Amino acid sequence: YSGSFLYAIIDWSFGQKCNRHRIRTWNAEQRLICDLLDNYQVRWGRPVRNTSEGVEVRFGLQLIHISDLDEKNQVLITNQWQIYEWEDEALKWNPAHYDNLKDIRLPIKRIWQPDVTLYNYADTRLEEKRDVLAIVYHNGTVLWKPMSIFKSTCQIDIRRFPYDRQNCSMKFGTWTYDQSKVDLKFYRDIEKFDLNSYVKSNEWSIIGNRASRFTEKYDCCPEVYVDLKFFISLERRGGFYNYILILPCVLLSCLTCILFWLPPESPSKLVLGMNIFTSFFVLLLLLYKNMPSNAEHIPRIGAYYCLNMGMIATSTFLCTIVVHIYFRGSGPMPVVFRKVFLEWLATLFFMVPHTNTPEHHESYSLIPPNKAVCGGDKFEKFELLKERFKSLGDKHLRTTNNDPNDENIELTIEHECGQSIEDPLS
Repeated sequence: YSGSFLYAIIDWSFGQKCNRHRIRTWNAEQRLICDLLDNYQVRWGRPVRNTSEGVEVRFGLQLIHISDLDEKNQVLITNQWQIYEWEDEALKWNPAHYDNLKDIRLPIKRIWQPDVTLYNYADTRLEEKRDVLAIVYHNGTVLWKPMSIFKSTCQIDIRRFPYDRQNCSMKFGTWTYDQSKVDLKFYRDIEKFDLNSYVKSNEWSIIGNRASRFTEKYDCCPEVYVDLKFFISLERRGGFYNYILILPCVLLSCLTCILFWLPPESPSKLVLGMNIFTSFFVLLLLLYKNMPSNAEHIPRIGAYYCLNMGMIATSTFLCTIVVHIYFRGSGPMPVVFRKVFLEWLATLFFMVPHTNTPEHHESYSLIPPNKAVCGGDKFEKFELLKERFKSLGDKHLRTTNNDPNDENIELTIEHECGQSIEDPLS
């Protein structure tokens, strides 16, 4: 509170009349300030001799730093210097009368100032250093450069995240003065942000910078108002997101391809599928934390995450059915399953049915189980089939008609073929 109290005392002292008895001991600058402020009685009136005249205010923005672009709240936070320049008829003097002094500094609260305001502000707590001293020249020109931290609204398009480009704008205009009273123009005809003192952002690059002057009539008032609109285009630096969103996505996509190479009856396929599904879900949560919840569009990378999760969920569902059929036990295949899997789907996937002959039965017992009919794996059913062939002893006995082993062989092969057709991507 001590700083505010001291500032109040200084402001009160400026508001008092100069002590003319001590004026001879002052220097030229002090005498000039005393003379100007004594004659500057009303600081709320426009500094013109004729009320029909207008004040030309030249306005510009010097961008210092882009603090943040909050995609979730759609707010652009920037650190800027505002530049104001206008002529004040009450602040003119002859330099020859004051030791050839051509400029002085005055507190802005003691003189008139334009009420230029950011229209599309996103926070009522506007942080401005409006107590900065104004530079006043002998011809009445006032130059004022307050520092500000603006929080402006910005429409965010997140479809190309994290390689997106955002277009933001800032609209400035006088709040109460129409064009006939205050005419707002660009400072030194610079129709863009001044980037001479700009400090580069780690996340955003400036790829577009321009400004335009507009005149507009509002429903509340019949007068014409002037506003200056500054446009800036930003491109995200996606280096950081390449490591936390893109690279894991590429690796998980490769694992998804490996998932479809596993045999459908393998339990490890279920485990791997659920692990990949969980990993994509974690990436989706990371993406959600940076995105607005009520956005009009969703990021394309988020749609890709959901597509992979859908494929893995479908594969896991079909794999569960295959495992259930595989371990259900021996028995004749239902007529409907035989019709669908061994005839229709087998024809669709160009799978040739086996020939049930004794010679083929003998060939099955001689090849390794992992190269059996329809791409089966080395599981207990083929081991059981192999043990049955070995127990026969004599190869000629396998040619006997009505051998019950022939029926078991046919049932086993039918089940293996049906499972392979049911999950053809495996």
